[in-house]
Amino acid sequence: MGVLGVFCLVAGCSDDGSASPLQPVADNDTEVSSSNEAVANSSSSSAKPSESTTPSSESGSKTPADPTVIHEQVVITDSGAILNVTYPSSAVVFCWTEGCEAKYASSSSTAPKSSEDKIVFTESSASVEPPTVNGNTMTDNRDGQTYKVQNVGGKLWMAQDLNFKTGNSMCFGDDDANCAKYGRLYAFVAAARACPPGWKLPERNEAQAVLNDDAYPWSYSGRCKEGNCDFTEKMGFHWTNATPQEGDKNYGEKNGEIGVIIVEKEPEYAGSDDQKFFQVDEKSKFFSVRCVQE
Repeated sequence: MGVLGVFCLVAGCSDDGSASPLQPVADNDTEVSSSNEAVANSSSSSAKPSESTTPSSESGSKTPADPTVIHEQVVITDSGAILNVTYPSSAVVFCWTEGCEAKYASSSSTAPKSSEDKIVFTESSASVEPPTVNGNTMTDNRDGQTYKVQNVGGKLWMAQDLNFKTGNSMCFGDDDANCAKYGRLYAFVAAARACPPGWKLPERNEAQAVLNDDAYPWSYSGRCKEGNCDFTEKMGFHWTNATPQEGDKNYGEKNGEIGVIIVEKEPEYAGSDDQKFFQVDEKSKFFSVRCVQE
């Protein structure tokens, strides 16, 4: 019943098997209409499924409706990151089960032009085995890579940069050898998802603890933006989950989607400047990740 109900809502099938046109979702409406509303709207429409509701051209012929539907996929991850992916679908029938389009194709209707649905999926890592911690090492069971770890402020921290491959991440200079040496660089959305189960990006207080610990080892892995990479062996940049606040470098100077990073300067390169500090920067840039155990 649930699958058929969803099919009927999206494909526009009626109780007697005849086709009925779908109604477009309002541009500012991201909720999928209920089945009762869909039936009501369908009943009030006088358009035939085989005809377009687009006004006639000068020649009197009617233009078929554009069957393309724009879907917005929203993925809510365990870490709380929300990812929006918009994709088009030109299929007349939308199915949740494999092969159902063949069964119901004869009762399908033309999809509405430029309509928009929001489909919400929850991505869970519950089936992935958490990392194995053995003394001062942690093995990421997703890919078998092992990292040094260190206790700072009562929390277990990775003492090396993460090198777990995800979308929206890269190697410095697109060179795999740099990933092996420095770890990967991540845009913020990818960074928020990259830590293994039970680990996360650090909050501000956790990040402050490692900034205060002179024994904690940083790396100078550089950064990348729009394909341009720089500062390797001179500076390191690590994502946090902190909220920007006054006192962070560049606070109030950045526009758009911004986050907070830890900046570490190689001592000789820093000279008399601060060597470690919080900085506000753009979430589209690619920085390193150190995960902290939850």
